[in-house]
Amino acid sequence: MRTYAIGDVHGRADLVGGLLSFIEAENKSGLVDYRVIFLGDIIDRGPDSRQAMDLVVQELARRPESKLILGNHEEFLLLFLDRPDKREIVFEHWMSNGGLAAAASYGLDVRRPYVDVREAHELLLGLLKREPTHISAMRSAASYILAGDYILVHAGLRPGIAIELQTEKDLRTIRAPFLECDFRFERIVVHGHTVTSSRSPEVYANRIAIDTGADRFGIITALVLEEGRPNRFLSTRAFEGNILVSETEPLLATKARSAAAGS
Repeated sequence: MRTYAIGDVHGRADLVGGLLSFIEAENKSGLVDYRVIFLGDIIDRGPDSRQAMDLVVQELARRPESKLILGNHEEFLLLFLDRPDKREIVFEHWMSNGGLAAAASYGLDVRRPYVDVREAHELLLGLLKREPTHISAMRSAASYILAGDYILVHAGLRPGIAIELQTEKDLRTIRAPFLECDFRFERIVVHGHTVTSSRSPEVYANRIAIDTGADRFGIITALVLEEGRPNRFLSTRAFEGNILVSETEPLLATKARSAAAGS
């Protein structure tokens, strides 16, 4: 099966929509089965979180083999829903880490000065509950996906720990211990979460990084995995009102690099 691993989307519904249309057109002959694996962080920071989640939900419904991996930004949303005892802290942390754009996308008037922050909480809770398919997709999201010689995950793995013993926190948030190591994992790790310094996909001996800064630089990257064929990379960006999808060459790195910008 051909696997399209899509890096962090961060509310860029225009880019991920164009990429999904390209993928569908590329496979219209039906000669090869394919699936789409979203590496998480569909929401926050960019302008259209709700619309981006709509596209993800539609893809998951259209093709059952396609999967969503839970990112740390989806986890913010679920914690906001599920932890009323810590809702104020979660809300503040979420909003200051890109959640304000997602809240606006779901319909919260973020320009309004709420005298009582609990009013904003209740309004946002009501808006989120109007999108049960979004919440369901996040709740049923995977922590990682195995694909032949590769493991697809949001942030990475902790070196020296077996895959099945990795913590959810590391899978969704790890940076330096993973990014700065040369440890050979059981499989090549395909991940997002940390924006590549080159703005291009980066291939290391032990990992492949495909978060190319959708919200900052306007680029979404997909890695195409297919047994018996060389890996391909698709770069998606907006240009003069159009969404362009083209094959791109990755940066081939000879050694581990320091952790770059986060997402």
